[in-house]
Amino acid sequence: MTLLNWCQFIATCLAVALTAAVATRMINNVCVNLSRSFPTYRRGAIFELFLIMDYRRAAPIKRTKAAWDAFQVHCSISDEKLTRKAKEGFTAANAPVLSMSFTLFYLPAIAFIVATMLARPLVKSGYESHFHTLPQREHFYLGIALIVFGFSWWPLALRRYKSALAQESSRTAFYLCCRTLITCHSAAEGKASLLYLDRRMHYFTLSLVRFGKSGAPQLSPKRQQQLLEHASRVSVAFNSRSERFFIDGVNAIPDLVKSLTDVLERISDEKWLNLMDETELVAYQPPSTEELEEEVRRADGKVILLGATTAAILVGVLISLGVPAGAVVPGALIFLLGPATVWGSKKVGNPREMLDAFKGGITQPSEQQPASDAASNTPTSGNSQA
Repeated sequence: MTLLNWCQFIATCLAVALTAAVATRMINNVCVNLSRSFPTYRRGAIFELFLIMDYRRAAPIKRTKAAWDAFQVHCSISDEKLTRKAKEGFTAANAPVLSMSFTLFYLPAIAFIVATMLARPLVKSGYESHFHTLPQREHFYLGIALIVFGFSWWPLALRRYKSALAQESSRTAFYLCCRTLITCHSAAEGKASLLYLDRRMHYFTLSLVRFGKSGAPQLSPKRQQQLLEHASRVSVAFNSRSERFFIDGVNAIPDLVKSLTDVLERISDEKWLNLMDETELVAYQPPSTEELEEEVRRADGKVILLGATTAAILVGVLISLGVPAGAVVPGALIFLLGPATVWGSKKVGNPREMLDAFKGGITQPSEQQPASDAASNTPTSGNSQA
């Protein structure tokens, strides 16, 4: 192949990759618009086909009413409204996991496998001929498009999944509140441990905080901040009540059931800034320096994990295509250090220091190679006497 042919080949690969990236984003935008037009709780087909049996097995309405009867607590929510909101909340809590498990994991994995099968013949034949000639390349271009699709699709699907959870967090909070009431009844009867009840309380308060953060994007930033502050205060109040489990035991459950019932009624009436009375709440405290540093460390850990995963996938794909391991290592190091350099905080490391470490890891073996070659070429004492 001439230099012109190589330039044409590389330009075609770049054009295919760019087209695949743009097409992936367009498909993602269509999925986002569809999810906004048809929220999870309105997708009756998904509920009827996959979740109706689980909903009947869970029986949230019957068991929630049993908890109210056991603790002699009255709820003002009508049966029709309770059934409708519990069903919507159950769907909102389970349908995103059911629908995103395919798009988050299986679809990119299938794209990588098919891309490897399509690109392997060209890479193998080209490497055997020292890349002087290349066979038919249409399948190779399709493989490149699928690889770019897989790398581009996964973060977009993850973002859609988080957005779906936030969008449905108000309905999920209603259902998780019912589940917490059911667990209170089970713990009082000795069928569930207080540790399990504490974990259920954590899931419920987490859904409230998630709604306060991004569950109502159509609101103004000021109103969203008010929602977040109130949801955080409610979460702190419930956490303090959960501590009573491990001090008073099951004797602390009746007061908790009454508080949960009051919050459930206000959630059903959408009183998001009045889930609890001010006398039951603590003053809002902004995140401390330690909490902010912990959040930064978590973000850095996610970035490093993303880089390591990308590097591992790259190594596996290239080696399966027949590329030598010595040519794979530099590219893997770039994918390993690149995300930490671009998206990581200053605590991860200075970009210049990372680059120096990268150069040192690459150049050190090449500098020691002549010495080993010279040592191997040095004649032995027996040969010199001969």
